[in-house]
Amino acid sequence: MAIRRSLFRNVTALVSAQVVIKVVNFAVSIAVVRYLGAQELGRYAYVLAFAYPFGILAEFGLGTFAIREISRDSARELEVMALLQRALILLSCASVLAMMGLAVMVRHDVTTIVGIAVAGLSSLLSAVTTPAVVVLTAREELHLVSLQRVAASALGAIATVVVLLWGGATIALLAAATIVNGVMLVFAHVLVGKGPSLPAVRLPAVRAMVRQALPFGILMLGFALYYRVDMIMLNWLRELREVGVYAAAYRFLDAVILLAASIGGPFYPRLSSMVGRDTQGVRDLLEGTWKPMLALGLPLLVGTVILADPLMLALFGAEFGDAGAVLKILILGSLPLLWIYIPNQALLAADLVFPLARVYGLSVLVNVIVNFFLIPRWGSVGAAVSTVICEWLNLALVVGMIRREFGLSLSCEGLWRYILAAVMMSVGVWLSRDQGLAIEILIGIAAYVCGLLLLGYLRSADMLTVRRLLTQ
Repeated sequence: MAIRRSLFRNVTALVSAQVVIKVVNFAVSIAVVRYLGAQELGRYAYVLAFAYPFGILAEFGLGTFAIREISRDSARELEVMALLQRALILLSCASVLAMMGLAVMVRHDVTTIVGIAVAGLSSLLSAVTTPAVVVLTAREELHLVSLQRVAASALGAIATVVVLLWGGATIALLAAATIVNGVMLVFAHVLVGKGPSLPAVRLPAVRAMVRQALPFGILMLGFALYYRVDMIMLNWLRELREVGVYAAAYRFLDAVILLAASIGGPFYPRLSSMVGRDTQGVRDLLEGTWKPMLALGLPLLVGTVILADPLMLALFGAEFGDAGAVLKILILGSLPLLWIYIPNQALLAADLVFPLARVYGLSVLVNVIVNFFLIPRWGSVGAAVSTVICEWLNLALVVGMIRREFGLSLSCEGLWRYILAAVMMSVGVWLSRDQGLAIEILIGIAAYVCGLLLLGYLRSADMLTVRRLLTQ
């Protein structure tokens, strides 16, 4: 069995990888947004949003379920992987067929249908890469997971640049992503290394695994619908340009989602091994992580609200000037996104998957209803308002579940440091106005960090808690 690595090394590996990925991807995405323009970006974002739930259906939470099972009993690794591999192949094929049937039924134009087909093939390749990633994650070899993600990001960026230089648009970009996913499928198996052959499995055992993973599948499908229904409804209730504007602003919230996943991901196998035998340890993890997430998320929120308009203009051009208003609203959902990820991992590890699925199912319903009222009148701004309402609703419901299950107690001691540091950051940005966007951002970051240091953060109980948790 592989030696368990510390949370600090795992979090550092994933966050470092995510920083590299986001720097590369964001630089490329600026070129993509500027090149496609609002209308074609709307088509591209709509195709991805339409295909995303079916990609989740292809994986159906089996990866998360398998990580939990292997983390609890490493002796079952080969058995679980054999079942996972066959189940994913069957589900992927069914998912692609269902997606194409729906695409034809709703009478999309030919270009959109072809794009959806290519995106479906890409999601199929991504799904069958899952077993290799599951093995690495369950072994807590997240430095290799990080390597796989960085390689995928770099290769994807190169492929995208080639497409843009060639003069391609939506279909070409999706085809390039499909080729990259095929290459990464091979690379992931190289990282895992050659091991014993997987045992033969029977179809009844595969069906049994899918039934056991059903709560995870429903939850993941709820996630997919929740995070992409806005773009689908914007196209149906308004126009593709509104989808493009919303997609441009949403790239910043996507970055927050990926950051939360990178920080929270290493906690899942650890929590899976602790639940049921170390309730106090689980409670300590949950109580000790919410303030660091606040320390990270608060300056991100405040700084983005202040700089949203010049940020969108500088990055994407005048055609996306109205996306600044959308971003100011969307970023208000960044704190609940950061706060909720680790508690979600604890609920999954504790087998409270169906209750969590109900939370996101309710959010999907609320999101759809609110969007029906707001999108026709306010377009992408209305969709952003709906998203933020649902993010805070999710957080409130999940915190209630965590309190009941683990007896969680959240202390507000020391919060004044983060608030005062954020105020100092705001003053620094205001004083540096008209000095250029890059200068304003650097001064804001420096003011926040200096504020925390001057207010004694390094000697605080919060910092001691973080150090203790990350050395586990």
